[in-house]
Amino acid sequence: MKIKVIFEGKVKQLKAEKGMSIAELARKNGIILSNYIVKVNDVIVPEDEKINEKDKIEFLKVISGG
Repeated sequence: MKIKVIFEGKVKQLKAEKGMSIAELARKNGIILSNYIVKVNDVIVPEDEKINEKDKIEFLKVISGG
């Protein structure tokens, strides 16, 4: 199945499977999860959080510097 996510401010369709975790979703779609904070339904979640087709998923780029 495909799932809609907000990725760096843009809506994208990613490949997903039922009962998949955020980490599995990222791996399946070539996303390096350590570069992002993930929000599901407007709440920051850990990478082992399971997703549902109707969830609002958002990948926010982590920016650091000195």
